[in-house]
Amino acid sequence: MNDNEVEGDDAAAQVAHWYARLQTLPVSARTLEQFFEWRKIPGNREAFDAVDLFYRETGTLAGRPAIAAATAQALTRSAPSDRRSLRVGAMAALGIAAVVASLTIFSAWPLSGDRYATAIGEQRTIRLADGSKVMLDTDTVLTVAFEEKARRISLARGQAYFTVAHDTARPFTVEAGDARVLATGTQFDVQRSGDRIDVTLVEGRVRVSSGEQPVAQLRAGQGLTLDGAQPSAVRTVEITPALAWTQGRIMLDGMTLERAIAEVNRYVETPVRLDAPDFAQARISGSVETGDVGSFTAAVTTVLPLKAQANSDGSITLRL
Repeated sequence: MNDNEVEGDDAAAQVAHWYARLQTLPVSARTLEQFFEWRKIPGNREAFDAVDLFYRETGTLAGRPAIAAATAQALTRSAPSDRRSLRVGAMAALGIAAVVASLTIFSAWPLSGDRYATAIGEQRTIRLADGSKVMLDTDTVLTVAFEEKARRISLARGQAYFTVAHDTARPFTVEAGDARVLATGTQFDVQRSGDRIDVTLVEGRVRVSSGEQPVAQLRAGQGLTLDGAQPSAVRTVEITPALAWTQGRIMLDGMTLERAIAEVNRYVETPVRLDAPDFAQARISGSVETGDVGSFTAAVTTVLPLKAQANSDGSITLRL
């Protein structure tokens, strides 16, 4: 088998060796340099992306029994350092990402088109190569592309909180549909749900545009919404409720029941449904932990004349 081949049980063993090696932190600069060289070999970047998608969507070694078995053996051995091992270094690194999916991930190498995703109910914090941090909320997908003169994030769906490292030479841009948020060093939140984009600025300043048209420059404590091509007026935002999700909570104060149900459902596989449309605009208060459907429905049925019916599929229906 030549240096560019990855197949069969041999590939599984190589993945396992690198898996064990890269779990022993810190990873040396030489190892990372070898990884960069490996990525330059034709076909390896594509192989990396394919395995990346597999691990990020499954978060497990299930379905790859050969790799799982080899890993158990490799954990008691040192990893090989020859060039042949470099063919699967990327796969090993992704295995680590799967194991620590709900913890902070430190990306020590430059990112170029790297995709990050969270499952429903999962949250994840990523530290980027420039020192910036991104916290991903439930069911979020984004791509990071760092270039010589630009740092670009594409938010496909979901919600993310950005703490941007200052670098005026490389502007930091978040794209969500037609919306663009430009910052050099600041903290802000972006939520994308279909065509609706919500931007909340916590610290510093950002410029928001829609397509090629500038929309507004936000200051700390301000936010706006773009729904399709129509931007809202800039508004003052209460930061604590807006960022409650970063602490694992949903603030319900002043929400309509319809919206509160939608927020709660973002964090669960089995949703809450409302079978009492006359109460959709009823206002409720309080807060609940993300994913705690039981506490939410108990609170609703306490303050409103509704009953919570458990269904066979695990969902709950609120009805009279």
